[in-house]
Amino acid sequence: MRRREAVRLFSEICECVPDAFINSISLTPSNRSKEEFDLRIKVSLDAKSLTNVQSVVSKHGMILKEDKGSLLIYGSETKPTGMAIIA
Repeated sequence: MRRREAVRLFSEICECVPDAFINSISLTPSNRSKEEFDLRIKVSLDAKSLTNVQSVVSKHGMILKEDKGSLLIYGSETKPTGMAIIA
């Protein structure tokens, strides 16, 4: 995801879990593309809050993984082209 996408996504995540205590956030360059970034959020969430975050992430076409005690959010490796498939 691009930087601006990450900021918007983080803001939306904060809105859906307003009571969550976020220990840290980081935006790191992705190994998949030079122009893309991964968003890492160190936060402790209950099952319902995690489900809410997952729905926000999915809505934006991103992938969510739990990694080393934090949430790792990144763009899919293949992006849809928007072209119709004719069979």
